[in-house]
Amino acid sequence: MKSLETIQKTFHIFEILTKIAMILSFVWAGLAALGMLCCAVWYYGGTVIGANLDLFYLFTETSDLLDATGVLLTDTIFAVTDGILFAFADSYLKSEQTDGTPFTKRGADEIKRLGIRVIVMMLVAVILAAIVSAVFELPEIGTGRECIASIFLGIVLIITSLIFRYGAELESQK
Repeated sequence: MKSLETIQKTFHIFEILTKIAMILSFVWAGLAALGMLCCAVWYYGGTVIGANLDLFYLFTETSDLLDATGVLLTDTIFAVTDGILFAFADSYLKSEQTDGTPFTKRGADEIKRLGIRVIVMMLVAVILAAIVSAVFELPEIGTGRECIASIFLGIVLIITSLIFRYGAELESQK
């Protein structure tokens, strides 16, 4: 049973890392949304307490507030998507820790759903980002690689679910 203990410790470490990544994703989404709101206020001639437009231009590559708003909106979309996916992964890892093994039918179903969600949610995020890019007339956002990587990850998770289901069937035969 030493292998199962190693698997459980590894899943526990991934659970911690997933929680950290989820929190960081939602923090990034919040910061990007806040930046987007600041850009909107500045665009219409308002002021933001504690921040000025010169500081904004210092930290960005753009001098156009509409471009910055569009970029921050796409960043918010991807950060929220990542945060939600990390939350689903955290949920799976918690249930795996409760079960004590990844080789359960329920766990296999959960990881399969996670794989499907990764594929679907990333495609939706890319489509939304492409719409935002078109509306704000932004240059290509370069999400092709990330989309392909997410599709590949989703497929790997679905295949992993088949392996875990097979392990669960072997366990039930004993």
